[in-house]
Amino acid sequence: MIDGTDMTVLDAMEHIMELSENSGLSEEFFRKAEPYIKVVSGKLSLTPVQSVLLSAFVNGSADTVYVSSFASHFGCSTLRIIRYMKDIDELEERKYVRCSSTKERRAYRVPFEVVDALKEDRPYEPENRRGLSIGQLFAVLDELFESLNDDELKYEAFVREARALLEDNRQLEFVRGVRQYDIDSDDLVMLLFMCHKAVNEDDLSISWYDYRNIFKDKFTARFMKDSLQRGDNDLFGNGLIEHCTEDGVVDNTCVTLTDKAMRTLLGDMAPSAARSHSGRNIIKCGSIVEKALFYPEAVARQVRELSGLLQPESFSRICERLASKGMRKGFTCLFYGTPGTGKTETVLQIARATGRDIFMVDVSQLRSKWVGESEKNVKGLFDEYRSKVMQGKTAPILLFNEADAILNRRKHGAEGGVDKMENAMQNIILQEMESLEGIMIATTNLSGNMDSAFERRFLYKVEFTRPDTAVRARIWQAMLPSLSGDTVSYMAERYSLSGGQIENIARKYSVAEVLYGGVSEERLRELCGQEMLNSGEGDGGKRKIGF
Repeated sequence: MIDGTDMTVLDAMEHIMELSENSGLSEEFFRKAEPYIKVVSGKLSLTPVQSVLLSAFVNGSADTVYVSSFASHFGCSTLRIIRYMKDIDELEERKYVRCSSTKERRAYRVPFEVVDALKEDRPYEPENRRGLSIGQLFAVLDELFESLNDDELKYEAFVREARALLEDNRQLEFVRGVRQYDIDSDDLVMLLFMCHKAVNEDDLSISWYDYRNIFKDKFTARFMKDSLQRGDNDLFGNGLIEHCTEDGVVDNTCVTLTDKAMRTLLGDMAPSAARSHSGRNIIKCGSIVEKALFYPEAVARQVRELSGLLQPESFSRICERLASKGMRKGFTCLFYGTPGTGKTETVLQIARATGRDIFMVDVSQLRSKWVGESEKNVKGLFDEYRSKVMQGKTAPILLFNEADAILNRRKHGAEGGVDKMENAMQNIILQEMESLEGIMIATTNLSGNMDSAFERRFLYKVEFTRPDTAVRARIWQAMLPSLSGDTVSYMAERYSLSGGQIENIARKYSVAEVLYGGVSEERLRELCGQEMLNSGEGDGGKRKIGF
């Protein structure tokens, strides 16, 4: 009786191969080889037939293995080997062997990591894919798609492994984003493939040439191609993909991920080129430097009130109360007034005081020369902001800074392409303001030309007026504390400057101090005169639109 406890798996496999040659895989062979088969079966948790077949695979692992060669070795018909295909499939599923399929035949190989495990006399255990980082997950996807493309992984097996990969890594935002969509396996594979191409290869434009080898079944491949060209695939319906455009013309032969998909699924993993023209910038509240601001009393009261309302606890209570009354929960605010009166800086200081990040919009980058792209940019902007509101505990502030261009009156009867685009962008913003959940603040220097539809949708309107004499004195004292009281009083009374203009003068004054060691009062008056050249003392005919 053979003592299998002292025998390694490779030793047992060697004996199995010796006894199996020209055995016809008869009952007599299995009886003679039973002690060695038990060693392999016991250590690797395989059935007797699987143990024999794996021994044959390992024996030929130095080269590609074909099932037809088994018939020659065992001295049996190919039909006999076909009877064991389920066992071979089981070995493939447990990753002991890999299969490459062609129209003519199937070829198998034993991965190096399997051979290494057998050399160490232990069962092969596939790499643990739980708790991966987002980078590790995309590295695994790269391997899986490579195996699928090389026909080393059957399509059905790929789907199983891809779903298991997502199931085992539900902690990732990418996985949570993908799992929220009710899409079938073929669409899931297509979505994962496009995300894989974007992250691993920086490739955003996907054509038939790219995915033709992914869908092995001809009917499935053709159906996928047709549905993508027609644009009626569920991935279109969910806003995850769109047709590419070339010189403003839609090309339905290739598709790309939408801004929404790259934003909600890929985030920072998206190709840098796809993020460089997003038209928005995040300012973290912790990075905002505290700064003292001085306002006329009416403006100061409104700013204090708004700051209090936007404190997280107060804001939550107010939103709940509004919702209970069936009212809109979004806070939309307009800061308007002449340049240099502190509109933008006030937004920054409110954000710092209330612990809110600022989602700043660069209006110029929302516009595109391509037909329909500007509208997509605006829609994508609000989709992205909505996502950040839902994901975070504290809603950020959506800031349209210097928004004069998008708040002006819409052009009725517009016929030109540019005018139509502007109207379409404004209509989207108006619709989004109706359903906004969060905080939107727009700043503008020109309120006189504002479209009445926008004016109605701003809940709070704060006019930033030029500072009066008392406030100007406080600004002068804060900016240049070295000035005497008499000089401060003179400057405040003599020059009707905004806070921004006084700050400019203070900066020039400080530079002159460094260069010349001091600044005369005469030179200070010259700086004030220079700053007032373009100050525009009047109100420009702007109309008051109230708080």
